[in-house]
Amino acid sequence: MAERIAGKIFRSREEVIASGGKPLTEEERDAAIAQFEDWDKNVRSKAGPGPAAVGGRFSDDLAGTEYDPDTPGIPDHMRKDPGW
Repeated sequence: MAERIAGKIFRSREEVIASGGKPLTEEERDAAIAQFEDWDKNVRSKAGPGPAAVGGRFSDDLAGTEYDPDTPGIPDHMRKDPGW
């Protein structure tokens, strides 16, 4: 069952196929993961020890979602606790 989390929709491979989508091949998936790992290694090499402060659109994935307590327009019964 597709699940909406923080404004993103997560589906299983089977759900993607059933809805007419084309899931990534293993090669495409491995290439995407390699790109992320290269980016992460590059950011961390410049940041020094501790968490990398990248800022911008990468700073807080939960801002503006149902997990952000300051986001207007989300009813209280739909708000979620990020669990920190």
